[in-house]
This record gives sequence, C-alpha cells and structure tokens, in this order.
Amino acid sequence: MPVMSETFEMYVSLRNRGKDAQAALQTLRFQIELLDAESRAEIVRRVREWEAERQSAISSTNGLKGVPNVIKPIVPLGSPVTPPTQQTALCPQCNKPNPVNEVFCYSCGYFLKQDVSFHDTVKLNDPDSKMSKSDYFGANSTLVLLITETNQSFKIRPQNFKHEIVVGRGDGATMRPDIDLSEHGAGDYGVSRLHMSLSFNVKLNTLCVSDMRSANGTFINGQRLYPQEVRVLRHGDELRLGRLVLRTYYYHPET
Repeated sequence: MPVMSETFEMYVSLRNRGKDAQAALQTLRFQIELLDAESRAEIVRRVREWEAERQSAISSTNGLKGVPNVIKPIVPLGSPVTPPTQQTALCPQCNKPNPVNEVFCYSCGYFLKQDVSFHDTVKLNDPDSKMSKSDYFGANSTLVLLITETNQSFKIRPQNFKHEIVVGRGDGATMRPDIDLSEHGAGDYGVSRLHMSLSFNVKLNTLCVSDMRSANGTFINGQRLYPQEVRVLRHGDELRLGRLVLRTYYYHPET
C-alpha cells in the first residue's frame, strides 16, 4: 500500500516539524479520504502507534528531569476510549464513541469533523486556502502518478522542467518520453509513444494535461480529451491512457 505509507510518512514529517496531531491530520485529510476503508484503518493504527511511542519517549525524558507526566496516553486501536469525565460523540459510520475533539474515528478512520470540508466555501483571509483546493499545485509540490494495476508510482516535479513533460512509451521511439511506461505493459495497454503532456502553470498554480493525438485517447475520470485539448489536472483524478489507468496525487511540503 505505497500511497497509504507515503501519507503516513507525511504525517510523521508534519509532526516532527512541530505541527500538532489534529492539524497534521487536517492537512492530510484529502489524501486520507481517498484511501479505501482498510488503508484508512491502517493509517489510524500507525498514527496511534507512532504517537504512543513518541509520548513514551517524552515521558521517559520528563521522568529523568523530575517533571511530572501530564500527557494522556493514546488508546490502542480497538480499545474503549471513553474516559468518565470526557465528552464523546458516536462515529456516524461505525457507531463507536470518540472524544469530541478527535479528528477521525479511532476504529474505522472516518473523519469526524465534517464541519471542515474541502467542498465548503473557503474564507478569503484563510492563508491555507490554496492548499485546500484539489487543483492547487505549488512551486514546492510533488506529483505522484500511481499505476493502479501494479501499485507502482512515478514521482515528478513538473515545475522544474523548462518544457512540457511527455508521458508515453519509449520502446523503438526516436524521441523518448520523460515518463516512460514501457516496462509497465504500455504497448499492450494501447499507450502511444508520445501519448500525453503535462505542464505547470506558475501563475495559476495548476497542472495541465493535453492529449498528443494519441491513437487510443487520454481520459480524465472517464471523459475523453479531444486531441491537443488542455485540461486542468486535480488531486485524486483518474487518468487513463488507452487502457492503462493512473491515479493522480499531489503532495505539498509543510511551509
């Protein structure tokens, strides 16, 4: 589960940079919501295991300094989490009780704070408003293209290229694409040698895709692009080149 693992690594990175747990989870909310139920549950398990180890280390350090431990332990996955004096709310998906300030359910990984939505109107004075948009791709962002059939992925930063990035297959071609899908059965899936292009719009902070007159077409979320039609690519989009399916993910470093 490479996408789930990369999401967890981003959580750890955010925490190590000083972001609190709830804020880190909210930053990664869009990525986590795209995962299946099993992967979300695994994210929950890893986060709580990591937080427990972190708090244990802090407790040991505080104990050596004679500082009383005031950090409440993270409850293991699947255990009751309802302290007698703490207000709780039931998860609408699995009906398990969770502390009212929890970001997602300890049991199933369902996001509990539905009042914070990526589909709500964004406040103009919100400094993180761009980061919450699915089409936002900044100067420091990374594009990940995941081949759904094999779970293999490509990481690329289009903003570092002076030309459009070409996606296709390089076998027998005079001009080799920047992202070569030859080793992933591209020929059998109907991918053209020069199939699709990617470009970064620095003014709008977006990525755009265009079909390069491919033989079997380029599709975004099932909709076929006209030859040379330019479309904005969004986080979570499904790209299909011929019959080869790619999933799009954007990762934004903490600023």
